[in-house]
Amino acid sequence: MPFTPLPQQRRAIEAPLGPVLVVAGPGAGKTFCLIARIQHLISTGIDPDRICAVTFTNRAAEEIAGRLKQTLGDKAEAVTRGTIHALCLALLREHSDAAGLKRGFGVADEVYQSVVLGRLRVPAERRGGVLNRFGRHRLNGYKLQPDEARLFREYCSWLAHRNMVDFDELITKAEPLAGLIADRWDYLLVDEFQDVNAVQYDFLKKLAEPHGNFFAVGDDEQSIFAWTGADPYVLVRFKRDYDVEPIILDKNCRCSRQIFEMARRVLAQNPQLFQNSSLPTRSRRTRSPRTHSTTRRKKPRGSSRIS
Repeated sequence: MPFTPLPQQRRAIEAPLGPVLVVAGPGAGKTFCLIARIQHLISTGIDPDRICAVTFTNRAAEEIAGRLKQTLGDKAEAVTRGTIHALCLALLREHSDAAGLKRGFGVADEVYQSVVLGRLRVPAERRGGVLNRFGRHRLNGYKLQPDEARLFREYCSWLAHRNMVDFDELITKAEPLAGLIADRWDYLLVDEFQDVNAVQYDFLKKLAEPHGNFFAVGDDEQSIFAWTGADPYVLVRFKRDYDVEPIILDKNCRCSRQIFEMARRVLAQNPQLFQNSSLPTRSRRTRSPRTHSTTRRKKPRGSSRIS
């Protein structure tokens, strides 16, 4: 049974071309709006081949792929969708020379990174923290202490000697080259936008630059990748950079009133980036269609489809 969009959801789905910022909490229909937006764009004449949808975890990418298939049928295969890391990897595979990489380079996962640090005599219990600081150094300019700065150089040298890059380097090497593929699409959509870090945001802006059609969906009260440099204030940057007012989805379609009110009391302690007076649409005993999945994975990796 089709789900009828609420008024604010319809505003997001049918917004004019150009930059659009959609802000909402869990259960307000963010991913539903993104899928319905793609369907709306295709119905107005945009070729599915010219649409790119980006998210941050394998699970979210798989969910978007599945829901697009349900909504669009065979047309879903033409839409480029996947994680931002997969998009960057595809770009670097195609333009490895421009990125200063040798063809056939490998990608170091967490296990391989830990092995490298082990070879560099970093104790197992310290490796997670060290890799976290390396990432913050690359993506946010975090200043390493002299010993760790030396270790970082040795780590990078080890990877380079073996023609490897890690996941952070996928982003930093791809960001300057985004313009090489930006003209492949006429519309860019990004889910879980609050999980974007500064370098990723610059990369996405370059992808959207030729056409200016940038649809960003995020939750200003939630960021699960803050430890990697993600910052919900990227939503404020988007609002400022593109001079738009956010469309706020202010109805929770998932939780009962009791659960919703308890959650709001907890979140009331957090600073708010946008005025969001969300209200539940469910009573304690009624059920309404789910419009968004809360399942998330710890690390952003992989892709469902990137071409």
